[in-house]
Amino acid sequence: MSPQNALASPELLQMLRRHAAEYATHYPPDDNSDHGPMAYLAMHGLGIGIDRIRAFADTYQRRLVAFPPPRETVSAESWRTHIGRRAAYAALQHFFSGEIERCGWRATVTSYLPQLISGWVKDAFHPLIRLGYGIEFEVAIEIAAGLAYCTIVGDDPEMLASARRRNRVDMAHYVDAARALRDSRFARGSFNERYRRILGSVTPKAADDADVQRSVGRATLDVFDTTHDFFALHLVTSSHAFRICRPFVDDALGVAVVDDLYSIGIATAYLAIGAPEFVRKVHPKKELPLDALARATDEHDVKIAYSCRAQGLAFDDRAYESVAAGYLAPRLPAAV
Repeated sequence: MSPQNALASPELLQMLRRHAAEYATHYPPDDNSDHGPMAYLAMHGLGIGIDRIRAFADTYQRRLVAFPPPRETVSAESWRTHIGRRAAYAALQHFFSGEIERCGWRATVTSYLPQLISGWVKDAFHPLIRLGYGIEFEVAIEIAAGLAYCTIVGDDPEMLASARRRNRVDMAHYVDAARALRDSRFARGSFNERYRRILGSVTPKAADDADVQRSVGRATLDVFDTTHDFFALHLVTSSHAFRICRPFVDDALGVAVVDDLYSIGIATAYLAIGAPEFVRKVHPKKELPLDALARATDEHDVKIAYSCRAQGLAFDDRAYESVAAGYLAPRLPAAV
């Protein structure tokens, strides 16, 4: 459930259904991921009204491309044959929508996500982030879109296998262990290329801590706070998404394996952005600039604001909102 404890309104649901039917998951020139539905839900979760969300959408959607109709049929027996096939997205979204209508979204996610979660780092985390927003606000079409997106980027048996090898290190040395694997080769190429290169060359260690979600999640916040790096921002938003999605895979994979998947995924992504040095800062309490966010034009601004609010509430840690507010202040001058 969202921090505002408010599921999507009928008007927003209609808007999301229309968006899912009209726009593809990626758009040119650099095969960017469509963030629209995530941004709309983030704004809603921050308490921003539908009129402002519509205004944001009207501008944002100009960059998107049309959604191709399904050209094939996917069934419960054949869906796995489409793992890693981007061309199957439309058919997969249609399939998962049917599964949700037939079984309910909780049963559908519980059935299919454990078979896909090992690839959660792919496409800079966007498949799982989209699914996380769908689950957070219980939007069936976005859950179907997220599962379809997770499927087309493929799973990663290597990551699951590395998690099961239980190569662990205590949290106090976790970041040092990740930094020790730093290699200039890992900072070249697209994010997916860097990710594959790391998994093919090294096995990042898994964090060993009483509360991996809290400790590793806070480490991602500290990386972002120090660097304000674009991919470091995604470490934070993906940590939020993984926390939302993990209850649907715990029983199938086991808590220890899921914790390892999470921390190894974060370590891999940290290496992919060059394993930057970072420090934990002490911040005065700052509030999110909600009035300015209502007029935001960058989808990442509203997403980092929402993720930080959600994580801060989940972990009772005011640093999340303070870090987000400090980052957003110069980007949203009206908030100053």
